[in-house]
Amino acid sequence: MINTANLKKRLIFVVFAVPLALIIINSQFSLSAPLVKLLGHTPGPDLAPIYPGQVLAFLLAMLGVYEYRNMLSIAFPVNAFWIGYVWIFTMGTAYLFNYPIPGTLSIYVLLMFVAFEAFFCGRVNPQARWKRACLFFSGIVFLNIASISMMSLYRDPFQQLFSPSTVPLMHQFAIVIVITSVFMCDSVAYFVGSAWGKRRLSASISPNKTIEGSAAGLLAPVVIISVCWIFIRNPQYPIIIGPVMGILIGITAQVGDLLVSLIKRYFKVKDAGNMIHGHGGILDRFDSVFFTAPVLYLLAWVLTR
Repeated sequence: MINTANLKKRLIFVVFAVPLALIIINSQFSLSAPLVKLLGHTPGPDLAPIYPGQVLAFLLAMLGVYEYRNMLSIAFPVNAFWIGYVWIFTMGTAYLFNYPIPGTLSIYVLLMFVAFEAFFCGRVNPQARWKRACLFFSGIVFLNIASISMMSLYRDPFQQLFSPSTVPLMHQFAIVIVITSVFMCDSVAYFVGSAWGKRRLSASISPNKTIEGSAAGLLAPVVIISVCWIFIRNPQYPIIIGPVMGILIGITAQVGDLLVSLIKRYFKVKDAGNMIHGHGGILDRFDSVFFTAPVLYLLAWVLTR
């Protein structure tokens, strides 16, 4: 049965959030030159544009780290998990200014941070050091991958897949369509599952999800992306890429939702946070986007090779 009270809260949030998000995502104002001048430097020729949508994606990832740290702190009250902020902020900032740190080196630095954190802060419960290190490391790495992948949607190779948008105030129409399809996957799965769902998808992880809802959720992005791909694609890429992209979004969006549900069940919390009225936290609402962005980046990388 659909929770009408919660649905009303969600709709109120959507009325205000969607127009603002569209403005930010489609803004073509670059923040890179003003930021560099503010720091007292002359912008170099290799300085990449930094769009407000990228900054928003970076902020969402940082808020995701905040929520994940709070959940970790439930299990491990004595901690130095704040070092996760330092690492992911450094990685994201370096990417934004087009000076990405090599992946092997960055992962090694994080591994050292995690090792020191587990050694010095895990003395209260030495037997749980390996568990806390694994949980801390895997969560921060995932959120960093999500952060970089979301920001990369504004750059090649993802942008190479699409023709430049001629729709007024919709310069990033491709990104809007992708994000819309992710949220439609969640929404359609929720409504269909609530109204007609009978068979549970995974009672041990998320008892409210049904096979009927999951099937409908998979179909929604396939239809949206397949239709839109015909009009917004770069002509050098075939029509079949649209349905393939839709299937990948439909699968990974739901896997991301299940993953965060698994994390919340492990930490015994109903919501990852309470930042969004009627939706819970950032991880509750954007889990599907966090999980889908990397697979889209990978798809674009493969297709443009």
